[in-house]
Amino acid sequence: MDPRAHDLHLLHIAGDERRSFEEKRWIFICLTLVPFISFTATYALQLTQPVQEPYVIYGYPIITPLMIGSILWNLLGGYSRLAERVTVVILAALAVLHNLSFALQPTLPESPSFVGTASYWTLVLDATVIMLLLPVRQAATLVVTLYAVCVALPWVLNFDVFRPYLLAMIRAQTVTFSVLLATLCLAWYRQRYVERAQEALMLRQLATTDLFNLRNLTANSVASTQTGHAPERAAPHD
Repeated sequence: MDPRAHDLHLLHIAGDERRSFEEKRWIFICLTLVPFISFTATYALQLTQPVQEPYVIYGYPIITPLMIGSILWNLLGGYSRLAERVTVVILAALAVLHNLSFALQPTLPESPSFVGTASYWTLVLDATVIMLLLPVRQAATLVVTLYAVCVALPWVLNFDVFRPYLLAMIRAQTVTFSVLLATLCLAWYRQRYVERAQEALMLRQLATTDLFNLRNLTANSVASTQTGHAPERAAPHD
């Protein structure tokens, strides 16, 4: 059984890789804590507004316990590949649900030159976390699919309502695409950096192993010269 498929993977990794997991854990804590504070403030303000957004009123009470659980899980040092996959599914569902709510019950201003982009920023935030959790190819496929679905929802489900806001919608969706594209490029660069760092670590370990073998061979040669016996081969390292 591959130890990397096990939930106790942290018990089988080297020190450098363990530190990378620790850094990743704190990134997730920050990415969850900041939206948690923002969501709490937004929910409190929405309760005082005459026009309330359904996604905020009904969705935030469900999202908030999940965010608290994520923060506590990472603070306690939890790690699970299954938990990562479940998180990806939840984030994708939340992005679609927020954009579905926006498409079905939009809160649009009187001026057609502006539309609210909260649902698109939810997509951007969720996509960013997905890119941290998945390999770049899988993340890119999922993010592109999510973007296509979220962009299509207003036009498919409520075209007549959004038609006067065509230019504003195109602008908002184009900006969202630009941000996602830039984030995907950063995710690709991050993965390339990680791959090169792992190669450098492997080469360093190999060089250290070869150096130890050379020292053992030299010591055995000196000992055999003094005793008159043939030199012994250094035992290979596992």
